[in-house]
Amino acid sequence: MAKFFCISIDGEGKRVQSRHEGGSLVEIASFLRGRGLTPLSIEEVKPKASIGQVFQDIFSFFSSRRVKAMEVAVFFRQLATMLEAGVNLSECLENLCDQIENKYFGGMIRQTKEYIAWGRKFSEALAEYPGVFSPLAVQMVEVGEEAGSLDRVTSEIAIYLEKQIEFRKKMITATRYPVFIGGFFLVAMGVMVFWLIPQFKEIFASYGAPLPPMTQFVMNMSDFLVRNVFYEVIIILGLVVLLFAHMRTSKGRARLDRLKLKVPIMAKLIYYELLARITRTLGLLLHSGVLMVVALDRTALVSENAVAKEAVRKVREGVVQGSTLAEEMKKESFFPPLVVGMVHTGERSGTISEVLPKVADFYDRELDYRIKALTATLEPILIIGLGVLVAFFVLAMYYPIFNLGKVMG
Repeated sequence: MAKFFCISIDGEGKRVQSRHEGGSLVEIASFLRGRGLTPLSIEEVKPKASIGQVFQDIFSFFSSRRVKAMEVAVFFRQLATMLEAGVNLSECLENLCDQIENKYFGGMIRQTKEYIAWGRKFSEALAEYPGVFSPLAVQMVEVGEEAGSLDRVTSEIAIYLEKQIEFRKKMITATRYPVFIGGFFLVAMGVMVFWLIPQFKEIFASYGAPLPPMTQFVMNMSDFLVRNVFYEVIIILGLVVLLFAHMRTSKGRARLDRLKLKVPIMAKLIYYELLARITRTLGLLLHSGVLMVVALDRTALVSENAVAKEAVRKVREGVVQGSTLAEEMKKESFFPPLVVGMVHTGERSGTISEVLPKVADFYDRELDYRIKALTATLEPILIIGLGVLVAFFVLAMYYPIFNLGKVMG
């Protein structure tokens, strides 16, 4: 029998704290209601663990406490399939929590089932885990519960999450090769500057001959970096700490978000991804029956970029004052004419919730094309650039040796 610590309210409105033993949270909740108490919170009291159990819990924390986005998407996909087959929600959750490989996530779904049995709504139970279920998902589930279309809503959430995961995979694929080349370059330069060039310095010093300007420049640079390596490490660490501290502030995040939209190569990719995310989220919420103002609020939260968030919030303010969505988007430079025109058409025909996902699909295709083009263009550029830099260092080191050989000959 597990032990639980409970906080309840009695008939006079007073808070009552108590401890009980039972088989589950639902059993304890029923027991409290039977005594005329309204439970506010029920928490299981864990027994003191042995040293072995402590190490096991630590290992379990780092190995399975993180819930991946794909696991959440699969959960909603399976839930939608079972609901469409006519299975009731509690039975769906019971079956799913046994199938989930991540024990932490499975326990979370089991706890959600108990919350529902306790009398809470499914959306309220999901809201208990904001790190796993986004406000967008919670809002849509709430709308689905009220409209009696939970099966359709969970399917739409699964599609939305799968689209987001697909985009992340594309971005990782596009940046993997440049990151590998950049890392290889840094390692190669570090070996040359801190190990190879100092050895050549001793060889050249023994000859006593003047060095070419290119070689002398490389030698001086290496000598400076080697002599001041301690200060360089301190400066780099200090800059990293200051940068991360600044990024934790709202102003710092806003500056970084604006900078992302100005980086020559990546700006278009990030911009198209934001447009796809905003239009898909807004269309999904409107299609689920969420009011326009509330949908714009949720869309601003999902955008995850200060520039996009500010643009959506300004659009929302105009809509609240009685303007149309297209008119307010036209005032914001963030939204291109294509989006404004499609939204205007959707508003006139009354199909705005159907038009917005099509706009998102267009930017998804454009994003996919640009990622492929970027990858094909960057590969030869990076290889040529790396070859030129390595050739420069090699030539700077071996040119004096070639000259020495000619003189001796």
